[in-house]
Amino acid sequence: MKHLAKALFDRLGIPIYWLRQSAHEFKLAAIRLWALLPFQRRRIRALLRKGPVRLNFGCGETSYAGWVGVDQFFAPQVTIALDLRGRLPFPDRSVDLCYSEHFLEHLTPPEGQRHLNEVHRILKPNGRYRVVVPDVLKFAKAYLDKDEAFFRRAFPWASRPMEALYSVANWNGEHRNILDYDEFVHMGRAAGFASVRLSTANQSEVPELRIDKADPQRIEESLYVELIKGGGTA
Repeated sequence: MKHLAKALFDRLGIPIYWLRQSAHEFKLAAIRLWALLPFQRRRIRALLRKGPVRLNFGCGETSYAGWVGVDQFFAPQVTIALDLRGRLPFPDRSVDLCYSEHFLEHLTPPEGQRHLNEVHRILKPNGRYRVVVPDVLKFAKAYLDKDEAFFRRAFPWASRPMEALYSVANWNGEHRNILDYDEFVHMGRAAGFASVRLSTANQSEVPELRIDKADPQRIEESLYVELIKGGGTA
């Protein structure tokens, strides 16, 4: 059925990526309406009363004890379904820690900046946001250096280095941004964070943030950064 649909769309000249994006936007419209329901607000208030509040954005299939899974779809491990491109339904200075792994690259640069602004707003003073993203520039450097061993470690499924570089940067059109440490510094300062620190896998100063996926391939392909809110920040 999928092949027949693709053949029909190709025949009509309708790009498959347009259809995929349209379906995605319809789904997110439903998520936005769902988030407005009263019981969703009650659920968030209940989480705030329990404390501490630790949010895992773009949680996907992951689930960590003591963390609230937040994503743009419904699943057992997703406690709160949200369109993460918009305002986060948490009061100012109400969240202890935030985390995301291979999520922020799915937002466009303006959407990513808005997300960081929102995370800064909801974090308590001295709160942290640990972010893990694909290190696309590491792939580009390895490509220019003809470092085939790196590609075997970081993206063993690709048949050649350019395929790996394109896949990490594009991911079937789902990746919307390329981020490096300097870009995180720029975006973090624009959002109001007091400091942005380069990190490595599971080496956070905060034990609760040592939840990075530990398989060697994921570590090889990833960039690790922590954005830290200042003390007493409004």
